[in-house]
Amino acid sequence: MTHVFRVFLPDELPGATGQERTVTPADARRLERVLRLRVGERVEVADAAGRVFGARVAGAGRVLLEELIAEPPPAPELCVRLALTGSRADTAVEKLVELGVEQIGPLETAGMRRDARTDRWHRIAAAAAGQAKRPRIPGILPAVTLAEALRRPGAVLLSHEQPDARLDAALAQAGRPVLLLVGPESGFSADEHAAARAAGVPIVTLGEVVLRTETAAIAAATLTLDRLGAL
Repeated sequence: MTHVFRVFLPDELPGATGQERTVTPADARRLERVLRLRVGERVEVADAAGRVFGARVAGAGRVLLEELIAEPPPAPELCVRLALTGSRADTAVEKLVELGVEQIGPLETAGMRRDARTDRWHRIAAAAAGQAKRPRIPGILPAVTLAEALRRPGAVLLSHEQPDARLDAALAQAGRPVLLLVGPESGFSADEHAAARAAGVPIVTLGEVVLRTETAAIAAATLTLDRLGAL
C-alpha cells in the first residue's frame, strides 16, 4: 500500500468536504520540494480541531478535501514543560510530539543557560506531527518560570535527586491535566526542590538510573500518557 502523507491546514477555520484549501507554508514547501507530489495525488489533511480528510493535491500549496476519514480524538491531559535548550530540546520536542503530547513549553529555572528557541520548537512540532500522523499540530506554549508552574494544578516535578515518590504513585494523586516539569541538565537546585515541597508539588523519579534530561522527559511522558489511557 502506498504511504499517504499528512499535512495540516494553517488556521482555525474548520475543514469541510468539497473545499479547496491552502495548507501551512511549511507543508506547501514539503509537498512541492521534498515529496514532489503532483496534482491529483492523494494526501491526508488535518484541520485545527483534529478532523482528518482524504484529499488530493491541487497545486500551488492547495488541496481539495474529498472525504472526512477521522473525527478528532480528545487531546491527552498532559502538558510537558522543559528546562532544556539546544539540540537536546529539539530531540525531546520531536519525540514528545510523536508520542502524542499536544502541549509543550519552556520552563525557566536557575539552571537554564539560555532562552529556548520556541520558533524552532514550532517548526519541529509541525514536522513531527506530520511524520507521526498526529491529528493536530501541538501547541508550543510561552515560557513560564518554575514558580509560576508550581502554582498550577496537576504539577509534578521530575528529578533524580531527593525524590518523594515514584512517578506512578504521584500520577495516582495528581490533578488533571498533568503538568510534567522537567529540569535542566544540571538538575533542580536545593531551593527549587524546597519551593516544590512548599507548594505541595510531588518530586518524582523514574528509578535508580540517571537519565539525560531529554531521555527522562520522553520516558516520563510515555508512562504518563499510558496511565492517562492515551497510548
